[in-house]
Amino acid sequence: MKSPNRRTGTAPRTGTRRRLLAAGALLCIGVLPLSACSLFNPPLERDESVHAIFDAEQDIVKMPLDDYPPYYEGTHYEYTAFQIAIKQCYAEHGQSYTDPDQAPQSESAPSGDPGRKYGPWNVEYAKKYGFQKRDPNAKPPISVTPGASLSPEERLIIECDDKARETLDAAVPEGKRPENDVQSTYSRISTEAGSAVYGSTLHRELEEKWKQCVSNRGLTPNKAGSVAEESPLAEEDSKSGGTNAPASEEEIRIATIMAECNQQVGMSQQLYDLEAQYQMPLIRKHQSQLEQERQADRDRDEKFKQYVQEHQ
Repeated sequence: MKSPNRRTGTAPRTGTRRRLLAAGALLCIGVLPLSACSLFNPPLERDESVHAIFDAEQDIVKMPLDDYPPYYEGTHYEYTAFQIAIKQCYAEHGQSYTDPDQAPQSESAPSGDPGRKYGPWNVEYAKKYGFQKRDPNAKPPISVTPGASLSPEERLIIECDDKARETLDAAVPEGKRPENDVQSTYSRISTEAGSAVYGSTLHRELEEKWKQCVSNRGLTPNKAGSVAEESPLAEEDSKSGGTNAPASEEEIRIATIMAECNQQVGMSQQLYDLEAQYQMPLIRKHQSQLEQERQADRDRDEKFKQYVQEHQ
């Protein structure tokens, strides 16, 4: 990743300062992540009038950057086109295919952060679902161990997944994503704002208060929003059919304590607010780039829309 040249204002007064600035610039060019490069830049601007919006019903947190959603999982028509290509591959093998998942939501659907960056916060949701809402009909992802033998069904899934991608790359070349998508303006702003929060005094203070709260209620905190008791639950999930199995009473108990302590100290509310306040000035500064990238995603999806209309 290349960072823009920084203007230092006045000339360095000493050779030592010049060498330090040069070293900082070199580290920021392709060596250190963006968050580390921030150490050499002025502190981020903050707009304290901005706040995160918590949607308890949808169990999401809406942030300013959500107006420019990245399509890491594929746009609506891109996803549909991929399913059509897979279904075609299955048919060539004399098999029928049913999409095990739901297509990504449209732009008009509610969107936001899953709200787990700073731990569970939705108490009512935790009491009902534990750490996450399950879909009992969803199929767990295939995990392939090198050297392990695969069932005919697993081989077909992997083969058709690869073939579908090849089909779409050939049929819709304009839809192929840039290899450096991770360096999008959205990603850089998200990283900058998030790093500023994690490095803040507020984060450290709230983390300590939250740790004390969950500790008082019998849990063993690791870091903000995480406890040691989660690990056995993950192991149990893998034994009982994956993360789509209904939440156990123990999971619900642990998630509820974590969420109640989160609410008690105001951890997610304050930290998401702080992150939103760092995001907004960066959004204003890079508005044109964000608009261009959002339009590029929409244009890309139009190409897949044509494919869907021709092959449905």
